[in-house]
Amino acid sequence: MRLKPIEIELDWSDSLPICSLRSVVFNKLQEYGEPLRWAITNVSSTTKKKDSRKLNIEAVVIIS
Repeated sequence: MRLKPIEIELDWSDSLPICSLRSVVFNKLQEYGEPLRWAITNVSSTTKKKDSRKLNIEAVVIIS
């Protein structure tokens, strides 16, 4: 077992309520390993789509 730090960027559309955001982030992180810790470190608006935002996620996952 080892720990691996990762940084990912996710799209967050206005149609996704904030109460569902945690599960979306968690499910995406599970593609890389078992999430140990994670944080949203930046939220920015996209210029192409006004109804979408970008989330920067920093995490530590467990790789078995």
